[in-house]
Amino acid sequence: MNLYRRRTLQASLVVLLAWLAVSGIIAQQRRKAHKLRATAVLELTTDPTGTMTARIVPITILDEGTFHDASVYKATPRPMAVDIGVVYEAQKSGQAVGYVTIVSAAKDPTWRGLGRWQVANPPAPEKSTAPVAAANTGSSDSDRPILRRGDSSNTAGQSPPASASPSPDATGTPAPVSSSVPTSEADDPDRPVLLRRGPEAAKQQPANPPPSAKTPVAAEGALPSTKLPVPAPGLQTMAAVSDADSSESRSFQFVWRKGEQEAMEAKMRRLALAQLPRENAQLTEHSLTNVVIRAFDLDLSNDAVMVLTAEIPGSFLAPVTKGSAPAKSGASASASPSGPAKFVSRYITLIARVNFEGNPQRLAVSVTDSSRLDVAPRLELIDAVDVDGDGLGELLFRQTSFDEKSYIIYGVGRGSVTKVFEGASQPLK
Repeated sequence: MNLYRRRTLQASLVVLLAWLAVSGIIAQQRRKAHKLRATAVLELTTDPTGTMTARIVPITILDEGTFHDASVYKATPRPMAVDIGVVYEAQKSGQAVGYVTIVSAAKDPTWRGLGRWQVANPPAPEKSTAPVAAANTGSSDSDRPILRRGDSSNTAGQSPPASASPSPDATGTPAPVSSSVPTSEADDPDRPVLLRRGPEAAKQQPANPPPSAKTPVAAEGALPSTKLPVPAPGLQTMAAVSDADSSESRSFQFVWRKGEQEAMEAKMRRLALAQLPRENAQLTEHSLTNVVIRAFDLDLSNDAVMVLTAEIPGSFLAPVTKGSAPAKSGASASASPSGPAKFVSRYITLIARVNFEGNPQRLAVSVTDSSRLDVAPRLELIDAVDVDGDGLGELLFRQTSFDEKSYIIYGVGRGSVTKVFEGASQPLK
């Protein structure tokens, strides 16, 4: 008879109890998936003068348990994801950084929403005990975006409330916004409508001070930078969500112990190189350029899910000869006298989970090159975002081919990656 040693048994019990405790925490934090939730990408552009313009790219909508392409879903005439007055919460690693209220929408060639940007206010030190009305949402958090279905007996669903209207500009005149919903929306009382907060809640919240009269008036959908921390000029891309149900957001960013991050990122680089074809065994970690490595705690397990995206310039690879077929797995073919050679850059995206031994284990990898993007698009990570409202995070990627770009969302399990949604395609101009 083989018996456990006392220490081995005690260690096994400790591991079992720790696992049960973690499972209990995850079960408490995990929520039931929401009925209606929209996910989008926010493109926040800042010009050299500091003026910011917010554009919403609708990606997907979860409606009654099914994900739909938000760029075309219920387009009567515009998709409901970019209805006037819709409010999105912009997030970085799951935490709110601001809100965008859509003031107009256009199709060029796909639907986009132009919005008014507002930085998320830091949490107040003390909350008032007075009840705050939240426009039929049942939530006391009036600043959170809410997505609700219109009621045939309630005309509030037919036009944005006063608080959802864009704030006045420097002259005190509100930006031009459609004063009525198109007939097709008014005739559909069950059409979901994204609203900000009710007029009662707006009265109890201190209004943002108007910008100075010396501030130049920005175009519709833009906000003078005097009301925001001045960012560097350029484009910021963030995930954004809007939901019918109010729920607490949390950070998906994984927090490393001191000195741990550098060692794990070095392991990820080596794992990425191991995914490349054998004929490029001469590649080293220095061959990887434009490397971005991010780590997330998506499922509250305190296990890091790491995502690496990198490029290998064509100068590090064997040139491709004109007229020759590319090798398998995106490898470049060897040069031959049949035609002039050209250098091809390779792109790699790697998803891995850190195991108990502290080593990243590959869950999924995408390897392609600039000569075959029509077969295998390039994947670029946007962020981790909770697309169904259950409290767990998914990974949102942009995939780019020769002539179009689209979006794909992956759910990450313990040892596998599952595609949740793919779509929202748009041609490249």
